Amino acid sequence: MSAILAVCSDAFCAMVSDGRFVEEPITGDKPHVIKNDLPKVRKINRNVMVGFAGDTLAAVQIINAVDEYQPQYLTLEKIVKIMREKAATVQVQPVGVRLIVGGRNRKGQFVMTMMGSADGYEPQTQEGRPGAYLIEGACSHTDVGPWLEEEVKPQAASWRSLDDVARTLDGCIAKMAKNDKSINTTYFRQLIR
Repeated sequence: MSAILAVCSDAFCAMVSDGRFVEEPITGDKPHVIKNDLPKVRKINRNVMVGFAGDTLAAVQIINAVDEYQPQYLTLEKIVKIMREKAATVQVQPVGVRLIVGGRNRKGQFVMTMMGSADGYEPQTQEGRPGAYLIEGACSHTDVGPWLEEEVKPQAASWRSLDDVARTLDGCIAKMAKNDKSINTTYFRQLIR
């Protein structure tokens, strides 16, 4: 259904998603593919972007709630609040929804907030730190933790540019797609710096 990976430092936040949208629930060995080029990352304004994994229809409804406001004036904190309020009114398939909100907060610091249906959309926010990377991900049908530990985190020490970050995230999604047919290798990327 979805894969989203995000990296945040004290100077940038980057997200990469796959593009496959499949019908839920998945029955049998092959998912019913509805669309192969659906972006699952969206830049809300110059300071904030959002990515999702899981129930696509529910996630899009939640994220689109920010369209009722003038996005250029929204802070990361306000976007999280709007989406959390909307999420309480949206019915979600059993696969659930996982959202990542990244970028600059109202103080200008780079942060990443994770929230999802499994934990009542309770936001978990971390601040980017000098010399370190926040690395997060979400996937509908695959445990993303081992992929981050084996494929992404070991390469972080050798990142010298944002292209290196993108290559690592793309490569991780490509490897995940070999094992999970609800993911594909049509990549969508967003960057805040």
